[in-house]
Amino acid sequence: MKKFIRTDLAAEVRESDPEKFNTEGSKHFEYENKSIKVSETHIESDEAAETTGQARGIYITADIGRIWLDGSEIFKEKVYALADILRRLTDTTLPQVSSLLVAGLGNRSITADSIGPKCIENIIVTRHIKNEQPLIYENLGLFDISAISPGVLGQTGIESADILKSIVNQISPDLLIVIDALASRKLERLVTTVQLSTAGISPGSGVGNRRYALNEETLGCPVIAIGIPTVVDVATLAFDAVSGYTSSENEVVFDEEKYESIKEHLCANDLNFFVSPKESDTIMKKAAELIGYSVNLCFNKDLEYEEMLSLANA
Repeated sequence: MKKFIRTDLAAEVRESDPEKFNTEGSKHFEYENKSIKVSETHIESDEAAETTGQARGIYITADIGRIWLDGSEIFKEKVYALADILRRLTDTTLPQVSSLLVAGLGNRSITADSIGPKCIENIIVTRHIKNEQPLIYENLGLFDISAISPGVLGQTGIESADILKSIVNQISPDLLIVIDALASRKLERLVTTVQLSTAGISPGSGVGNRRYALNEETLGCPVIAIGIPTVVDVATLAFDAVSGYTSSENEVVFDEEKYESIKEHLCANDLNFFVSPKESDTIMKKAAELIGYSVNLCFNKDLEYEEMLSLANA
């Protein structure tokens, strides 16, 4: 039986059919970094990519928990842990990085899609200082970072891929980090999971609005994608509620016929919405801080947390 799964998370694709990932050219690891549980999958060959349905690259899933409920010290620990994970991935991708471009994708006016733009508000940008005041830049000891929130096609009339390609061609960063909202298969993963990947990203794919892929091949620059799941579609929730799937420790079995019946009914009545957490504004703000602060500490290795906060919030 063909198994349905609507998700942007490689970890959930693997959970839906783990046998596909037990193939040559695919590796999987699990470990902990401070208080964060980490799942890491490597797709190393074209054959493994075809078998798993995932592009070649490294996929890291970090379970961050309900960060909006964390006290300041626990949140700080998770920022450092995520910075460590990002640094490890960056060192694997491109050990000698001297300049970084961070792109926050999404629509700032839609809460569930605002993670990318809100992250940019927390990034310490320095490229302008380096270009205009090189002596001051050297004394600050900060990393060369620029940032952009390109909006969405409906706002600009321009694909994000075209905007980012133009910027990459103009300023030639060593690395591009793309941040976006994702879709999840499970309610419990909403804004409690961060996915980091070297495989790039296809904006809008999780909500059926796939845009041009953003990766090294299309942009001409190494890309690391960072995403947080912020929505689950109603058809999936209804499907689960009526026991459309059964699960055990090692297996998830989907009743595709039942799912398609539910989806058809919801779509026919314009009811197949996407669901996001009820405290969305507070949650998205905290998630954006987590990612933004982690990027800052990953690349500005000599900054203390309190120093980083003062610069990020300046």
